[in-house]
This record gives sequence, C-alpha cells and structure tokens, in this order.
Amino acid sequence: MTNLKPLARPQAASGSNNTAAVERAAALLVHAMQETDAPIADIGAALARMTAVLADPAADVAAVRAVFARNLAVCIESLQSHDRLIQQLAQARDLLTGSNFRTALGPANQTRREGTAELF
Repeated sequence: MTNLKPLARPQAASGSNNTAAVERAAALLVHAMQETDAPIADIGAALARMTAVLADPAADVAAVRAVFARNLAVCIESLQSHDRLIQQLAQARDLLTGSNFRTALGPANQTRREGTAELF
C-alpha cells in the first residue's frame, strides 16, 4: 500500500480527491474484512478443541489444562486482528469524513491509535 497525503474536508476537496478518498477507504475496508477471515476461523477451531476435550470423559486434568493453555493463546492472538480491524476502520472513516489532521497510513508508518489494545 502507498501512503496518501492528507485530504481536505469533503466540502473543500475537489472531485478527484473525494474519488481517491472513497477508493482508498473501500480498499481499506475490503482488506480489513479479508484479514478477519483466518483469525475468526482460528478462534472457532480453538473453541471446538476446548469443547471436545471438556466433553471427553477420559480426559484428565493435565490434558484439559494443556489443551486450554494452547487454545486460549490461539484465541488471544487471533483477537489482535480486532485491534487491526478497528484501526483500519478508523482510517477509512478519516478518509471518508475528510479528516485533515491525519494521513492515510500505510504499513511503513502506521501509528498506534488511542483506544487500541496490545495483547502481546
């Protein structure tokens, strides 16, 4: 992804800037939604494994703990995608509302936004 210059507010921006902002916001939204597929599937699989070990009457406490430790780590790591999604949605919002105090951030200079959470 390339870095974009700050955009003027929609009422002051030219038609080409508005079009560029909408195109960039759409690309961010598509990318954000595609990035959520794998982490959601990983969480679902981890929850299924935890459910299976709980339903197994032959599973001992040590086995349950081991399965839960591994799969809770998978869930926590996968939930970090939510933080990235929120950041990308904020970028799309800024583009569409013409917020000129922020730039459209690319991966090289992406900064942490207030209200996000780092789990690791």
